[in-house]
Amino acid sequence: MPSLVNERGELGKWLWERAESAMLDLDEIYNELVGQYDKFTAVFGKAPTHIDSHHHAHMLPQIYPLVEAFAQSKSIPLRIDRQAVDRQGIPLRCDRSTEWFDSGFYGEAISEALFLQVLDRADERGVGSVELMCHPAFLDKTLLESKYCYPRLAEVEVLTASGIKNAIAERGYRLGSFLDL
Repeated sequence: MPSLVNERGELGKWLWERAESAMLDLDEIYNELVGQYDKFTAVFGKAPTHIDSHHHAHMLPQIYPLVEAFAQSKSIPLRIDRQAVDRQGIPLRCDRSTEWFDSGFYGEAISEALFLQVLDRADERGVGSVELMCHPAFLDKTLLESKYCYPRLAEVEVLTASGIKNAIAERGYRLGSFLDL
């Protein structure tokens, strides 16, 4: 994606600036989407469980229709940030997604209480399926250099806590994946 990366091949936050200036090469973005899908299926021998993007770039109003149409053509679920949809007036045609997406389980204050608050917010909205964004990991040299490092360990602790499955079930939810949609 020559028009979207810098000289080191890095995709940066200037993507949003280019989107606001109507300077996105949508053909290049579509070709990248197809290329990444093809590479994934070649390496893993099957389609991905769902489509999403780093920092939710696929939710940019110019990009979303391309990604949505591609996901539908491949019968693959799509991560949809419904708050972004409402904020940006994006029309939805995709029927394979969770009813709600929440990015609130993030940051320095990771705890079981925060995790359960996110579930409770979803329950208050009356949604039957919710995706909670999370970034659990054990640390390695690469992650130690990232900006979001140590909270990942806290996420692992919360997500593997002995009572968390019961707390999820008590709220009427069950653990699943995009394959369940």
